[in-house]
Amino acid sequence: MLTHIFLWSMLILPWFILLLLDNKRVKSFIPGGLVSALLLTILFQLYQRYNLIEVVETIFPLTNTTPFVYGIYIVLPTIFLYFTFGNFWLYITINTISDAIFSFGIMNLYEYFGIYKMDDHFHIVIFINCIICASLIYLFQKWQYIDPYK
Repeated sequence: MLTHIFLWSMLILPWFILLLLDNKRVKSFIPGGLVSALLLTILFQLYQRYNLIEVVETIFPLTNTTPFVYGIYIVLPTIFLYFTFGNFWLYITINTISDAIFSFGIMNLYEYFGIYKMDDHFHIVIFINCIICASLIYLFQKWQYIDPYK
């Protein structure tokens, strides 16, 4: 029961953070967050296909993807782009720190709650995938960006 409350809160609560930011600018960076969700959904499909991560707990209607992908992992890239767009090195530095915390810390929390099952040596693969995804998100955002104040 506690795990389901945690899963639902990680899906819903992060979206309220965006209400604190300038709506016009946030709308410019939401596509980057959505690309993040798309990339992570594809990664989860690959992880399941090759038995790298087993998603044990999720919420309806998701089957092999956690709700974090559609909550915190859309909101965080949007916020990172919001504050660092135009300075790739700052963006990638903040993202690398965030990805390290996620890969080597938060993933252990997910395992503790029984959300995932995975091998210990797989954390480095997740970290590398996260950095690659962050770079792709930035490139996508650079390609599609329209200044909201012009």
